[in-house]
This record gives sequence, C-alpha cells and structure tokens, in this order.
Amino acid sequence: MKLAMIGLESSGKTTVFNALTGAEKEVGAFGKIEAHLSVVKVPDERLEWLSDLYNPRKTVYASIEFVDIPGSINDSSDPKITASCREVDALVFVIRAFEDPNVPHPLNSVDPLRDLEQIQTGLVLADMAIAEKRLEKLEKSISKGAASKEDKDEFAAIRKVMDRLEEEEPASRAGLTEQEEKSIRSFQFLTLKPFLVLLNVSDNELNSPATEKTLSSLPEAMAISASMEAEIRRLDEEDRKAFLEDLGVKELSLNAFIRKAYGTLGLISFFTVGEDEVRAWTVKEGTPAVKAAGKIHSDLERGFIRAETFSFEDLREKGSEREVKNAGLFRLEGKGYIVKDGDILSIKFNV
Repeated sequence: MKLAMIGLESSGKTTVFNALTGAEKEVGAFGKIEAHLSVVKVPDERLEWLSDLYNPRKTVYASIEFVDIPGSINDSSDPKITASCREVDALVFVIRAFEDPNVPHPLNSVDPLRDLEQIQTGLVLADMAIAEKRLEKLEKSISKGAASKEDKDEFAAIRKVMDRLEEEEPASRAGLTEQEEKSIRSFQFLTLKPFLVLLNVSDNELNSPATEKTLSSLPEAMAISASMEAEIRRLDEEDRKAFLEDLGVKELSLNAFIRKAYGTLGLISFFTVGEDEVRAWTVKEGTPAVKAAGKIHSDLERGFIRAETFSFEDLREKGSEREVKNAGLFRLEGKGYIVKDGDILSIKFNV
C-alpha cells in the first residue's frame, strides 16, 4: 500500500512524515521537488504469534510506503506535484491545527475546514485539467466517426466525472459503475482516490474539546501532535515508554493510523505459513481466493486449483494445524471463495 501525504505549506507534512515513519527528513525545505519516501512495517500481533509457532527462517510483515509530497496542494498547484500524487493508493491530507508565531500560516490564520477545502479544490482542478484534455481528444475522434466502443464508453465515464468536477465536487460522487471506473482507471483521478485526514495539533491540544470538535467536522480524521511524536521517536525504547506513560498515551500514532487506514480503505490481512517463511499479505475486502493467490505470485493465480485454508483464531484456539484438522475446521475452497481477515492460505496450483 502506498500513501501520499499532501497539504498546504507550513502544515507540518514533513514533521508528520518523520513522526509516523521514524525518518529524519529536513523540515521546511521549501521549493524542493523531490518527494521523501519511507516504508514501515504494519504491526500485527497475529503474525508474531504465528512466527513463534512455526519458527520460520524469516518473518515478513505487510508494509506501507509513505510518500511526503513536496509543495502545496491548492488552487495553483504545480502539475509536477499533483502528478506525483497519482501513483499512490490513497491520499493523506495533513491539516494544520496548531499556532506557531515562528511558522506563519500561508493564509494568515489557522482554519482546518478552510484548509481542507483548499486541498480538495486543488485536487478538483488537477483532475479537471486531465479530464478536459482527454474529452477534447475523444470528441474529435467521435465527430470523425473514428471512435471505438471503448472510446465511447470512456468518453461517457469521463463526462460523468467532469459534470461533478464542474460542480466543484469530487469524481467519487459521479456514481460510476464498476465498468466505468475500470475504463478510466489509467487516468488515476485524484478525487476518485480514498483519503484520510491527519489533524496536526500542538501537544497540549491533542485530546482537548476543541480538537474533538474539529475532528467531528472532518471526514475520516484523527489527530496527531507531530512535533511531540517526532521528538519521542528520538528517545531510546525505555525512555520512550516512560514518556508515553507520563502523557497517558498508550502508543505512538502509527499503529492507530494504520488501523484507521485499513478500515477506511477496506483492507484485510491473510497469512501464509511454513518453515521457510511466515508472511502477512494485504488485500481488499471481498477479494476472491484466486486474486489473493495472484498477490502471492502470478503463477498461483494463473494455475489456481484450490485454496486450503483455516482461520488464525481457530489455530490459536486449537494450538496446531493437526488439532484444527481434527476439529473439522480445515477447509478446501475454490476460486470464488472470499478471503476473510485472518485466513491462513495454502494455494494448490498447476502451470
């Protein structure tokens, strides 16, 4: 999973990036075009339990790649900046909610709802530029009678998107069918992408009534005190734990953010196990077994025969694969089986 962190200037994007990933990227490097990249493991106690049981040569966690997009996303965004947002699975809007006289807000006041609107307007305009260009080309082809059925279907889908964008609404409200979405997938419209909101607050406002009120007004939002968490990450493990206890905080925001991201994006984890490797895999809810097999390797999808599966919870309760089988909880499933969170899969295939 790849997430792009975007926002207005001085929102603390890079500080949030450092706080979540443990990176030490330079803060306030305005004018730079290079994005910061960092990959973090998705913590999962189930994977740790499986690793203790199977004692494999290696344990592989699912991962998230964070991309800290430089510059500001607004109504005058550099096309190079918005283009770099198109190659990700979802967007993370970093919204400023802290006061700092040493770091003036580019709009001269702190207003999270206004800033969110600014970002969303920037994404709408970026999508309009792509849609207009493609519609113009397709219209010429259609008027000459040279358009294929696929071209006409694409034109209809983009027209639906454009109708919403012209109303300053995201493409996600266009009511596209699954086939229509597929026909325009290559354009990677930004306002079709799922998103989360990270409200960047000062440490003394993290759990305040004002912050809770703001969060209730924002979609898919959670609060983070990025400057505080970036500092805590620099401490050694023992000091970090003590500091968090003093603050009454159970954990750093990364774990909570990942849980929210999985929930918002509709993601689940399944596992493969054995002496060589115990590994977590991430797929969308509703993924059939044959597609999950393809996540492991394309040959497994191409030559899929069946999936041998049982649940993590059954394994933990029974203690071993043998006892799972003895209890009649071991299943053979076909291509259409919908993989569930916590499934342990073994794919039988022939190519």
